[in-house]
Amino acid sequence: MTDPQSSRTIPMPRRIRLILQVAAAIAVAFAVALVLAQRDAWPVSAVLVVAAGLVALRWARTGVDLSEDELVVRGFAFSTRIRRDQIVAVDRFPSIDWRGADGVTRETLVNAFIGTRYSPNPSEAEIADARAELQAWLDRRA
Repeated sequence: MTDPQSSRTIPMPRRIRLILQVAAAIAVAFAVALVLAQRDAWPVSAVLVVAAGLVALRWARTGVDLSEDELVVRGFAFSTRIRRDQIVAVDRFPSIDWRGADGVTRETLVNAFIGTRYSPNPSEAEIADARAELQAWLDRRA
């Protein structure tokens, strides 16, 4: 059983998390202003509020949770659990290379550390720090 005391999280970089939360707050403010300006626009406002809530709550939780015997890559849409003994390498982080029970090599991307055209990119230092923490966790294999 996993000891909750030994769990750690490598979260999305703080700067990116803050930017996403501010964007979500702006979307909510816009939704409220839209309803106040035009009462029949409430369906659009409701969609904006739901989308902002998803961004604020789900994106803010993205990252990697490390426990004694597995890691959980938390993404926006889903999470992936990988046992420690299945991990092959983390040197290509934000990609984690691992081998499934069937022996097939797989790759899981940690979306919290991948920037896009529309979102800010994590710095090389933030990626290097996360990679070092993952490697240290992996080196403590039992």
